[in-house]
Amino acid sequence: MIHAEKVLDHVLDHLFDSVIMASTDGLITSFNRAATLTFGYTRAEALGQNVTLLMPEPHCTHHDQHIRHFPDWGGIIPSSQNRELVGKRKNGEVFPITLVLTSVEQSPRDWIFIAIVRDLTQVDAALQNLRFTAYSDPLTGLPNRLLLMDRLSQAIRSLNRESPGIALLFVDLDHFKPINDNFGHHVGDLVLRETATRLQSCVRESDTIARLGGDEFIVLLMGVENPLSALGIGEKIRETLNDPFILESVSPLTLSASIGMTFCQTHAIDAENLIRQADFAMYRAKAQGRNTVVSYTTAQDLR
Repeated sequence: MIHAEKVLDHVLDHLFDSVIMASTDGLITSFNRAATLTFGYTRAEALGQNVTLLMPEPHCTHHDQHIRHFPDWGGIIPSSQNRELVGKRKNGEVFPITLVLTSVEQSPRDWIFIAIVRDLTQVDAALQNLRFTAYSDPLTGLPNRLLLMDRLSQAIRSLNRESPGIALLFVDLDHFKPINDNFGHHVGDLVLRETATRLQSCVRESDTIARLGGDEFIVLLMGVENPLSALGIGEKIRETLNDPFILESVSPLTLSASIGMTFCQTHAIDAENLIRQADFAMYRAKAQGRNTVVSYTTAQDLR
């Protein structure tokens, strides 16, 4: 019997997942090596403690209720399959876990509970990194076209007659190519990052700034009362981008931007066409001599 227990302890201590056993009254009777690493308690600290030591509220309260009613359920654990919950480390940190819970009946009304716990912290971090990579521009950290399309489509669907509208500003830097040609792509990248920072300073947190690629940016403005309000923000952006760019290793650079604006108060248009309208207005701004803001009108499409 003693030999079997040693073999079991040896096996448990070489598992990747935390394995925690508890008595019918919820006291920890076994705590493998992975559990000590995951939760931060030594075996001596954990053994004999209530298993709620490893749970944040409100799970502690729910667990106590389950323990009290367990005999009434006939020793059957509801939903014993993989469940995503949260655990609590010794330092108070709450972290994501998966839990598989089972029980072994030793005698009537006396069970051993066995919990298999996997720490999802690194998995969650990896998923967040993947999401950031999938939806962000690697140079500026701004949302990319994919995330913009998602947010813009949601914004269009939310429009109704009583709500304010939305507006798109299509921002294209004037004469950006010569900067790359004359000073190199390193300086060009610095200009694009600084442009992103300046755009962010001109809008609210509820708005979205995205980089489409090259020197093209889109600003999605939420809760816009009328086109004039959007044009005012467009002018603010234009003036901000007119300020000299003070960059390392080169003399101050003076840039400008051509900006096209389109305003929308209906969900009768899709995201692609709304971007096309703003793009069309931006090219009208370039045709008018650049460094200006032009509002889209349907009449422009007919020319």
